[in-house]
Amino acid sequence: MTYAKCPKCGGESGGLEVCPKCGLIFAKYLKTVVGGAPARAAKAVDEEEEGGFRVSEWLFAVPDEVNPTAVYLRVALLALIAVYGVDLAAMDIPSGEIWGSLMHYPIVPIHEFGHIVFMPFGEFMHNLGGTLFSALLPLIFGGILLVKNRDPFAASVMLWWAAVVVIDAAPYVYDAYKPQHILLTGRTGDEGGHDFVDVLGDLGLLNKARPIGYGVRVFGVGMMAVALAWGAYVMWLQYGRRSRLD
Repeated sequence: MTYAKCPKCGGESGGLEVCPKCGLIFAKYLKTVVGGAPARAAKAVDEEEEGGFRVSEWLFAVPDEVNPTAVYLRVALLALIAVYGVDLAAMDIPSGEIWGSLMHYPIVPIHEFGHIVFMPFGEFMHNLGGTLFSALLPLIFGGILLVKNRDPFAASVMLWWAAVVVIDAAPYVYDAYKPQHILLTGRTGDEGGHDFVDVLGDLGLLNKARPIGYGVRVFGVGMMAVALAWGAYVMWLQYGRRSRLD
């Protein structure tokens, strides 16, 4: 058992088991401080001493005590959003089929509010801001749940929500080449405003709107797959902890 720096005098340990500066025996010190706790506690002390941090401690955090009922309910939720997500991902892009889904309705007001949020950043960001904010909002919630609450499963559900937003945007991007869908204004993009006619037009990509629309869906499906795999792995870890407590 060694420390990078002596916890008593702060001197460099040089990889030794005894501080060369003050003579502190690290093993005895650790036993006194943590009361003979297991090696896992010793490792945590070392990491704290060195300011170390592992992202995995957030991404795959498991509580010390896991409620079995909570595990089963979360597994059921994961199965539900997996099945529903596959259904959403398979919907037709040219017809905008996903816009008739349950998930589309809460996305719309968030999308419109996003235009207001990004209005101060210029016309381009104002046009892109609706879709951008719709995807960022669940990611922000997910970050809070991950960092503050140490709840990676809830964060994975937020990532799934962001993926649905991306998939939901694919028909809108596709429609920009030859606008046919009636928008909230009651008109098509040929007769009024259309976010992605303006965004892709500014980028010089309007003639590639259709393949870009399919690419947006592929990206969204990839996000969804990551979210579901992440949630499933976290549930597997929590199920293992539950089985030891039962």
